[in-house]
Amino acid sequence: MSAPSKPLPQRNSRLVRLLSDLALIDDSWPQREFADRLGQMLNFSDSILLADAHKLDPNKGFEKNTLDGEDLKSSVLQTKRSLVNNLIKSCSPGGPAGRIPWPKFYDQADSGTELSYDPLQRFYLAHQREQDLAIRVARSAARDALSSCSPGLRKLATLDSVFEDTLMEPTRRFFALVPQLLERRFAQLQQQQQPQWLNQFRKEVQALLLAELDLRLQPLLGLVEALEREVVAHP
Repeated sequence: MSAPSKPLPQRNSRLVRLLSDLALIDDSWPQREFADRLGQMLNFSDSILLADAHKLDPNKGFEKNTLDGEDLKSSVLQTKRSLVNNLIKSCSPGGPAGRIPWPKFYDQADSGTELSYDPLQRFYLAHQREQDLAIRVARSAARDALSSCSPGLRKLATLDSVFEDTLMEPTRRFFALVPQLLERRFAQLQQQQQPQWLNQFRKEVQALLLAELDLRLQPLLGLVEALEREVVAHP
């Protein structure tokens, strides 16, 4: 029997690659191998909850509802489009403002003006909160759909709910590090005072938030894929 494969380190995510490319993290960054640290995030009570979820009989009280998966997939894609479009509007100079507008002061600041990072940190955190809330709502709806499709998917939905609750705070702490790291980049670009440095920073903020969105969507897209596979296997 071949040796079990080692979990892929978090450096393969686009978010971590961007942070590395911007020289905001290096190989010593402890959160880099996020997957390898999963076990450290689960305390004893969390392990009990997961064990109890595994013991649940998914057939008990199950009522089947025929689904083709397309409605769920369409809803998830709409959630993603809404978040992406709002983010692009928020980070695009001169265009219509998104739900969370880019701080206007930065567009009006004169060259050489000492700028504070605080408004941009609030901007970044607001987008993080929007992503977090929208995806949690969509993920809950996805679990509801899976729970009425088959006993196996019902159990998967239960496990996903436990994992989401268990990893919510560690995940938030992980993402909260990004705007803190980004402050270093802001200070670096401001000190260099190269032409269009604020536009460069704006593009980097947009790229990082889009990468965060991709990472946050992975569990949700996994639920959609599981439903699609079930529909194909048991039409």
